[in-house]
Amino acid sequence: MVTLFLFGLIILIWVAAGAAMMAMPSWSSGWVRRVLGDPFRRFLLTQGMILGGLILVLGAATHRGHWLWVTVGLLGVGKALVLLGAPESLCDRMLNLWERSPLWAHRLTGLTLVVLATLLTIDTIRGGP
Repeated sequence: MVTLFLFGLIILIWVAAGAAMMAMPSWSSGWVRRVLGDPFRRFLLTQGMILGGLILVLGAATHRGHWLWVTVGLLGVGKALVLLGAPESLCDRMLNLWERSPLWAHRLTGLTLVVLATLLTIDTIRGGP
């Protein structure tokens, strides 16, 4: 039951973030800049990403697409660890690269998040915890 609640929370976060990236890519890019620019907020965000990734890795053992959720969870943990340990100059370069990317890339990233959330929902309902 706890795993179901945690997966539901991950799904809601992914749908909200993906919808924001598709509907308002400029606003979401500015939000990312504000969050990752402040060291304390970056620390909190990366801790949440690590926790979410570990929940996916450990909680998806009964899912049919176990390999997908382990991969997504490990990529999330790896990304968070890079953001957590990266020097300020590297974070600024990554943010500048993200801001220079075209709006269709932001929308495609949001669509990918929504698709992953939908697949996780289906997998959780069909054979989840």
